Amino acid sequence: MLTAHLDGYGYGEPVQGDSLYNGTLDDAAYVALLIQLIERQKGKGFSRPLILAIVTGEEKGLLGSRYLVQHLPVPKESLVANINLDQLRPLFPLELLTVHALDETTLGDDARAVALSMNIKVQNDPEPERNLVMRSDHWNFIQAGIPAINFVFGFQPGSESERIYRQWYREGYHTPKDDLQQKMDWGAAAKFNTFFYELVDKVANGDVAPAWKPGSKL
Repeated sequence: MLTAHLDGYGYGEPVQGDSLYNGTLDDAAYVALLIQLIERQKGKGFSRPLILAIVTGEEKGLLGSRYLVQHLPVPKESLVANINLDQLRPLFPLELLTVHALDETTLGDDARAVALSMNIKVQNDPEPERNLVMRSDHWNFIQAGIPAINFVFGFQPGSESERIYRQWYREGYHTPKDDLQQKMDWGAAAKFNTFFYELVDKVANGDVAPAWKPGSKL
């Protein structure tokens, strides 16, 4: 199951005269990426069926994905993995990718292999105190025992990429500035999209289903 969430707030309190809270990178761009994945397949399937789910209520406490996991359209035992798209900010070059639950399941191994082939380094969350692993929709799948994974553009401490990342959270996060006019790194966006396509292909066509690793802490 591939998931992303739609939670643009619509019209609200104006910021510098703009009252439309578009939610472009949080998370409409990645709803669009799921649609693009299917369109680029042009009728070509995978060894495993895919279910695409666009959920809402993420900002209210992961409500949509919680309901989805409680009312799955297939038996839970047949759902081998969840790849979630959220918290992605293509604002600077993609050289490092934070992967939530990287070492918990073999999905992390798949992500690492695809990233390595694209000269992208991967890491565990360097700021676990922010509890980002628990703040997006993959968490409800993990809680249900389903291997799941989520991604964040990573940066080196003190780098220009970190400056851009922090500034976006101060000025763009949940504001009208999260729109199509904001400065993005389109090369980084395209690179992540390719990573995502390759990861979905690897997992959906793999001979062995994703599995939890012994000693997982989640």
